[in-house]
Amino acid sequence: MLFTQNLIDEYIENIEARVVHEKDLELSHLEWLLGPDGNSPRSVGISPAYSQSGGLPALACALDTRVLVINFYSSMPYSGGSTGSGVVPRNVERRGQLEHELLCHPLCTLYAFDLAKIALSLHLHLHLHVTDAIDIQSALQIHDRSVVLSVQNVIADACKVWSKNIDHAFENMIYRSSKHRELTDLVQRAWLCSYIGRYDSEAIKDMFYKAPKVDTSADKFSQDVRRFLFQIDYTVHLTASLQQGTEFSTKSGV
Repeated sequence: MLFTQNLIDEYIENIEARVVHEKDLELSHLEWLLGPDGNSPRSVGISPAYSQSGGLPALACALDTRVLVINFYSSMPYSGGSTGSGVVPRNVERRGQLEHELLCHPLCTLYAFDLAKIALSLHLHLHLHVTDAIDIQSALQIHDRSVVLSVQNVIADACKVWSKNIDHAFENMIYRSSKHRELTDLVQRAWLCSYIGRYDSEAIKDMFYKAPKVDTSADKFSQDVRRFLFQIDYTVHLTASLQQGTEFSTKSGV
């Protein structure tokens, strides 16, 4: 599917998006997303689409004008203080491949708005981890966590930012279907994250370089953080306490 971005006033080639369910995810899908140069660092934008119940049925991953939308089986979050999920992952091998080739790849840095919610959802619902991820608002020190202000801070006067379109793309992140019109906002959100992560400005690059990296891998995801997550209500933490969770994760280096 092809999409035209309408978030900033800059000519961008059509965004090509492919949709794959995790049960069908192959290495070739990830190779298409990441491109041929396997030894170069990559800045990958990620954006979620949530279910009405708070699950994570889809994650869009973007590099340049390529976006891979991955659909997941529904699952239950961790419960209590246990280390397992309410549902055993159905695709352990393919999820491991997704981590190895993208989410935890040493040459892939992930960029996202409101990263804490995404990282926690991946961990609690899907047993997936990230190892080198940057929360864009925290890196840019946007205190009210406005997506529009974040984009304006990066682009400055280079081009006009269409703030109403950005607000619209981020105001409703509920996943409905894989139809073209239903995917437009999700695809554009992921593309925008990649665009910002790859923006050619030394000042912006320096801010991202100095930003705390979110790492939820087993050897870095401390017991204190696990206890913090397990002891509070999952839905409340990811909605009403989202900002607190973001600050906690970035300050602790998780």
